[in-house]
This record gives sequence, structure tokens and C-alpha cells, in this order.
Amino acid sequence: MAGKLVKDWVVDRWVNLDLFWRQQAPQDTGCILWTGVVNNIGYPFIGFNYPEGKASPSGHRGGMMTAHRLAFMIEHGRLPAKRNVNHTCHNKLCVNPAHLTEGTQREKLDAMMRDGIKGGWPAGVARGAYDHQQHNRLYKYTIDDIQWIRTADSDAIAARYGLSKQRASTMRHGFRSGYKWLPCPPLMTRQRPGRKKKAAK
Repeated sequence: MAGKLVKDWVVDRWVNLDLFWRQQAPQDTGCILWTGVVNNIGYPFIGFNYPEGKASPSGHRGGMMTAHRLAFMIEHGRLPAKRNVNHTCHNKLCVNPAHLTEGTQREKLDAMMRDGIKGGWPAGVARGAYDHQQHNRLYKYTIDDIQWIRTADSDAIAARYGLSKQRASTMRHGFRSGYKWLPCPPLMTRQRPGRKKKAAK
């Protein structure tokens, strides 16, 4: 990370605010989506440097931080008092300060369960009756696409999406076992290949 780019002071570290503001996309939902680097579990990341004479416990002068944590620091002019900066919108990529709150990991998980995002059922909803589709998430495939892939043969899937037959078969298997919130169509149930049982004598 070039030092000349990390030139803006925010609370206790140097960051590149030009980069921070440039990599944002406001949405109709009120979320402001980060369009820059994300980590392997989908959280937005941006680089920073510590001031002269300060370093991380491992001795590094800089590193990466979540972009929504930086958004919180810019908005409030301080570090968060609690360990986490949680999303009230449950959108990992959102950097809108109005959608961010200080909290703990337990508070984050409780809020996700309450809102039907992660496990369990919200209060007042009969167990088993809740639709776990994440309605604030943009899915790559439509419901019609998902159901078609679940029932189509590998050749048809390969032709439609430009895949190898093996990759198409893997895709179909993944769609059948995934998307638990969407009931599988009846045509999906097929008899597994194998020997027929001998009739009892």
C-alpha cells in the first residue's frame, strides 16, 4: 500500500478517504454498498497505516480494516466502544452509517435470528412456518431459474449456462441441496440408479 495514498487521518490511523468515498454505490433500500475489496466471507475491507511509532501487536505498521468500521469512525469521530460494528440492515456490504450500530457478536447473532436471517425463528412465528429467504439479499438466480436447474438434465444446464456437463451436474446437485427456503418441485424426485430388488419368493 503506497504511503502517499494513505494520507487522511481518521481517529487513530491514516486511510485513503478518496478511495473510501469512490467505492460506494447508494441503493434504493437506503443501503450504500461497498464496491471495493471484500474478504473471503464477504465483508468490505480497506487498507490503513498506523501513525509513526505505533504498530499492531504483531509489529505491523498497517493492515486492513472493515470499511463499515471506518464508516462508523468517520461518522462518530471515535473508535466504537464495543467490539463489533453491526449492520441493522444485515447487509455485509453496507457502509451507510445510519445502518451501523456498536454491539457484540452475541447481539449481532440475536438480531439476525430475530429478523430471520440466521437460524431459529423470529418471536411470534410458529416454528417451521418461517420463510428463510433473505429478502434484502440480491440472489444471482431467480426462483424460476433455481427450480428449472433443479429439474433439468445436465446437457440442458450446460447448454444454457455455457458449462461443461460435469460442472452442470455439480450445479444441479448444489441447487437441489441448497436454497432450503424454496420447496423442491415434484419432478425433482427421481429413482437412484442401481439394482432392482429381487421379488420375495
